[in-house]
Amino acid sequence: MLWLKKLNFMETAKLEMELMKALDAGEDLDAKLADQKQLAESTGDAEQAWKAEVWDKMLQRIRKMESMLNSPDEP
Repeated sequence: MLWLKKLNFMETAKLEMELMKALDAGEDLDAKLADQKQLAESTGDAEQAWKAEVWDKMLQRIRKMESMLNSPDEP
């Protein structure tokens, strides 16, 4: 049923929101992602690996947003 979850936008959005809530809480997102990847590798669970994949993509978007917000405005 993992393939069905991957196709469901809401399931992906839930995972992305989980990472955004961690950001709001001030958690270390890099460490959180590393822990998730380690969990996926140690268990061999495809669902945990998918969660790590979604978080990895979301973290890249978060970093891009942060760099855009923190960059000095150009005239």
